[in-house]
Amino acid sequence: MAKYKVVHYINQFFAGIGGEEKADHMPEVRQGAVGPGRGLQAALGSDYEIAATVICGDNYFGKAPAITTVDMAKAWMSEGHPFTCDHSEEVCANALKVLEAGRKAGVPIFHTTTGYVGKQQWDLPRWDEKIPMSALDINSEWLEIDPKLKPLPEEPVIHKKYASNFFGTHLAQTLNFLGVDTLIVMGATSCACVRHTVMDSTGYGFKTIVPEGTVGDRVPGVIEWNLFDMEAKFADVVPVDEVVEYLEGIDSNVYTKHERSMDQ
Repeated sequence: MAKYKVVHYINQFFAGIGGEEKADHMPEVRQGAVGPGRGLQAALGSDYEIAATVICGDNYFGKAPAITTVDMAKAWMSEGHPFTCDHSEEVCANALKVLEAGRKAGVPIFHTTTGYVGKQQWDLPRWDEKIPMSALDINSEWLEIDPKLKPLPEEPVIHKKYASNFFGTHLAQTLNFLGVDTLIVMGATSCACVRHTVMDSTGYGFKTIVPEGTVGDRVPGVIEWNLFDMEAKFADVVPVDEVVEYLEGIDSNVYTKHERSMDQ
């Protein structure tokens, strides 16, 4: 009798389902070893038993996505600020396509921005030792979500203090309550706040998508490198049109909605 039971994951190709044309294959569980799992079972020996195999397409998107923008405030997306990103007009235009598709489908949208309070800025961590974070006054108009995104009043703006949208915020808990299984991440910058948000999103268990052309930065070359690395390790980097098509098929009834006394 085996001492250890193993759950083995393989993609649609190794399960014999198909290639890229089946990359959207929904997750399924099969009992025992499947495909290359049989060779793995033999290599593991009698102490281990592959009890089940999880099969999922490489690019499977969930049924309940949310969208989060990362620091897409004026300070990053409009000209004239130390944090202004290159090609911000194009970044915002692409992000707006995704946002508008999400709004039409009833997908939850959460914006974030990084800023600090008062003259003393007691809420500013040591990040300012490396870059001029003290230039980000939370009450400044620079910290308003850029109008090129056409933000709506019902779209929450989370004020964060560090890189990730998740660090020290309620975002993960809120997404879990809503029943979200997939997170679409857009914003700035690719090498810091977007990257950390993507890493944390995957760490919290969300399928993570970064639409191409929706990420900004100030340093030439870093967007391409970071998208390459995020695609390799943490997320799916997908053309905007594919993300829009995916959002158009979402049923807003999949989300958990709280019951409020004002709705009675």
